[in-house]
Amino acid sequence: MKKIIKILLLALIFRFVISFIIWHPDINNHIDWGIRFWQYGPQKFFAPSTNVWNFTWPNQPPGTIYIFAGIEKLFEFVFSVFWWINIKIPLFPSGIITFFESNLYPALLKLPSILSDLGIAYIIYKLLKSHKDEKLGILGATIFLVNPVIWYNSAVWGQTDAIVNFFSLLAFYFLLQKKLTLSLVVFALSLYIKASLLIFAPIYLIVVLRQKYSVKQLIGSAVLTASVIGLLTLPFSRGEPFGWLYWLYSKKVFGEQLHIITANAFNLWAAIAGIHERPETLLLGPLSYAIWGKILFLFAYVPSLILVYKRQDVKSIFWSLSIAAISSFMLLTNMHERYLYPLFPVLTILTLLDRKLLLAYLSISLINLLNLYNFWWVPKIQVLIDFMSAGNRLMPRVLGFFNFGLFLILYRHFLRLLKVGRI
Repeated sequence: MKKIIKILLLALIFRFVISFIIWHPDINNHIDWGIRFWQYGPQKFFAPSTNVWNFTWPNQPPGTIYIFAGIEKLFEFVFSVFWWINIKIPLFPSGIITFFESNLYPALLKLPSILSDLGIAYIIYKLLKSHKDEKLGILGATIFLVNPVIWYNSAVWGQTDAIVNFFSLLAFYFLLQKKLTLSLVVFALSLYIKASLLIFAPIYLIVVLRQKYSVKQLIGSAVLTASVIGLLTLPFSRGEPFGWLYWLYSKKVFGEQLHIITANAFNLWAAIAGIHERPETLLLGPLSYAIWGKILFLFAYVPSLILVYKRQDVKSIFWSLSIAAISSFMLLTNMHERYLYPLFPVLTILTLLDRKLLLAYLSISLINLLNLYNFWWVPKIQVLIDFMSAGNRLMPRVLGFFNFGLFLILYRHFLRLLKVGRI
């Protein structure tokens, strides 16, 4: 236990230090939403008439907004403490106050994602420790935490993918322990923060049904989960939480997306159509890119549902989640570079259980790191920028091709294990 605590502490310190160095322009949205939550109040926050935003209209569910609003109050508290110290203690360096005025709020906005990184690593540790031994658990947590894809997303960029994935992984962890109510509440919270892991919902539902809970247990867990979500939504909805949530998700969260072939994702469509922004409604033969993507994704996704229907052990569940994660990224249109994040927690577990996957894990991580770097260019490495931008952005197409090849290798491994029943 002492080793895993030291590893988590070192990872926390490293992430928190670099969180002050740089942040993505998306953080400006998060700051704006957190401040205006308290200015407008929850009822007016998402209202169509509330259109005064410094950057973009909020397009994330209430769970995300609660997080940003909480961080705004945390910033006010922490800054006020340092301001009080600055006034009361003459020797206190006032330069710290100047530094915090510009950098503390963005750094604190990354804190939930940083803590979620640690939470995911700890779940990986617990799962591998219980399945094999503690050394394997420590190795798995360490590999996940040092993976640049993970800390670049949370501590440098400041995105919320880690938070959503932490709640989702925790939900499956509870489900493996047959703690249905806890699991369902946590999984619902994941979707309430961001709906990106809706691809895991069919797998989750199959596992729940195959665990054969009583009708009373199922209804009780569902009612409690709905009550939690309903109560959280009431401040926004003026008394109609679920109708309001349907409006928000259908019209705003899903409705106001880019709807392009690829949103800087190095996948099959980047290899075919290039990385430039083009509508997903364009035709590729008789069908649009969007329809081709849905068809291919369903063909790849269904075997993962078959597997988890047959077996609900750790390896089977996480193989199904891995296939769902990588298939959606590689085959669906309108994918962002960050949408491969759900693969890494589950593939880390599988790689530690089967070392044959290590090369694929490392290769996918490297390409995704370049994908996250593409267009943002932080830190600025001119040679790498020129390399990625040359030839009308040829390298994203090449890397999309290689990424798709890695997907096929991983998928072939999955099908072989599924066929011989060795998962």
